[in-house]
Amino acid sequence: MIYTLTLNPAIDYYMEIQGDLRDEGVNRAKNERFKAAGKGLNVSKDLSIMKIPSVACAVLGGFTGAFIESEFKGDPYIELRAVHAEGNNRVNVKLHDHGNMIAVNGEGPCADARVRSEVMNALADAGERDVCVIAGSLMKGFDEEFIVSLCDHLHTHGVQVVLDTEKLSLETLCRCHPDLIKRTEAELAALFGNEADPARTMEYLQKAKEAGLRGILLPMGEQGCILMCRDRTYKMTCSRKKERMNRVGTGDAMLAAFIGKVMDGLSREDALRFAGAMAGAVSSTLEDVHMDDVMELFDDITVEVIA
Repeated sequence: MIYTLTLNPAIDYYMEIQGDLRDEGVNRAKNERFKAAGKGLNVSKDLSIMKIPSVACAVLGGFTGAFIESEFKGDPYIELRAVHAEGNNRVNVKLHDHGNMIAVNGEGPCADARVRSEVMNALADAGERDVCVIAGSLMKGFDEEFIVSLCDHLHTHGVQVVLDTEKLSLETLCRCHPDLIKRTEAELAALFGNEADPARTMEYLQKAKEAGLRGILLPMGEQGCILMCRDRTYKMTCSRKKERMNRVGTGDAMLAAFIGKVMDGLSREDALRFAGAMAGAVSSTLEDVHMDDVMELFDDITVEVIA
């Protein structure tokens, strides 16, 4: 079973600006939509598109938390386990303006000792042959030591751990002993105190490997992605360039497809092809994605071993 853990869920509020974005006065919006969000929840939703079941654990609070919970009711592939916190989950505003996006993300509530304990309990039945994807920002009240303790607990029970929490230091990541992490190029460079530089990407990956990280999935936008494992490194590319309408959740979609298809027994290469097709489908629309959209891109994805 795949478990996902979202420690700072949100409602993403999408608006498309009518005309040009004004610095002063009133801007008018169109095509408004609300979506339950948070990286772990996104992974569960993307797994559901592929009809892969998951247990989605999330810290939810207030009327925004109630909305997020309602969005998962009736999905036969997702078991939502809500840990209730005081206060409201955050709202993230996504303004789309002529192909560009301005994001304003909220802060969210604060987790106390009870919430931290209940998060551990929500994952108590995870064990051998299970995977837990811990993804997204950390709500106030969760810190790096909590994540290290949680990973230790999961590993003790034979669970494979996947981390996609951007602000963890390299030292903390190594202490968590993840089986896989996801990082953008900027996040990878930041682990070594630098800014993103495509010419140094392979150098940073090698440094991360030498530091003790066993696997890194590195989305690279239109350039595809790189998957570094202990024994070899792969590069995934897509020959078809579709207009990129959506910059939110594409990395989550890539991670979900890769993990889901590996768990289904596919090779890394075929799982990466699904990952590329899923990310491409999500990035090409602001609407809900279906499996037909994913398969339309599948034959355009290639994977090669580069190291």
